[in-house]
Amino acid sequence: MPDETISDEALPDENLPSRQRQIEEFIFIKIPHVLAGTLFLIAVVLNFTNVIGRYVFGMPVFWAEETLTFLVIWIVFLVAGSITYRGAHLNMDLVYSRMPSILKRVVNIAILLALIVCTTFTAVQSWKVVALHYRNHGVTAGTDIPLVIPHSALLFGFSFMALAAIVRFRSYVAGKFD
Repeated sequence: MPDETISDEALPDENLPSRQRQIEEFIFIKIPHVLAGTLFLIAVVLNFTNVIGRYVFGMPVFWAEETLTFLVIWIVFLVAGSITYRGAHLNMDLVYSRMPSILKRVVNIAILLALIVCTTFTAVQSWKVVALHYRNHGVTAGTDIPLVIPHSALLFGFSFMALAAIVRFRSYVAGKFD
């Protein structure tokens, strides 16, 4: 049985000018990965410092646990947009792979629309939570870190995912990512 792929030469993003693609990859892949890597390195150093302080000197870094949690949240939501841009979300394709190409296109469009609607809805709700914490000057109990900081990660992450899906609209419809 020949491989049924969705064929539409004008559809995939691979026809974009290379300069535009380079800019997109810089925004959606390189910047988030560098920032996430930097935050991860900070988290490792902080965790190592906390372990040494706790077990060698008997003086743990009291704010380390909470800060590490917020760093991990930011790391996850920074790279979520990259995953969306690359179309690398987990999927179950046992049934999908056996569908005719026109049905694949319908499923791809449904996935894209659901992705954009859900991430946009969640970003709007996150905005409301961030605004609430900003107005109320909400801070964490242990370290007085403003709650706007961790909640902004969700706002950023879901907005970034929606934007990535919109930018890669053609790839999502075609089901082809390079």
